[in-house]
Amino acid sequence: MPIVLRSNRRSPHADGEPPRSVYEQGRLRIDFDAYEVWVDGRPVRLLRREFQLLRFFVRSANRVFDRAQILAAVWPEAQVNPRTVDVHVYRLRRRIERDPVHPKVLVSIRGVGWKFDERALRDTDATDTEP
Repeated sequence: MPIVLRSNRRSPHADGEPPRSVYEQGRLRIDFDAYEVWVDGRPVRLLRREFQLLRFFVRSANRVFDRAQILAAVWPEAQVNPRTVDVHVYRLRRRIERDPVHPKVLVSIRGVGWKFDERALRDTDATDTEP
């Protein structure tokens, strides 16, 4: 998983601050420390839970998770309707996918759950031309 640790300073610990945790892959950039997301170089505003859901998927890229696993990881302290996951996945797709109706990055695995497919971020030409 290409999480890149990066700092804007020459010496990452010169002032006592650790380097920032940044994920960059294809057209997606996430600064986990600042809760900031960019898609195609443009900032994308996410709600707190949407960001937490994206972070969960990115840190476990290419693995499939069902609703119960996602609820336990992203909503551990809350009793929420399991369909909450569906709503948040839908909203997240609207923000990060080029075509949310035909997602390539945050994909459904029928009868199982969802996965974050990093390969779709690497293959930017395929996301533009495939139906």
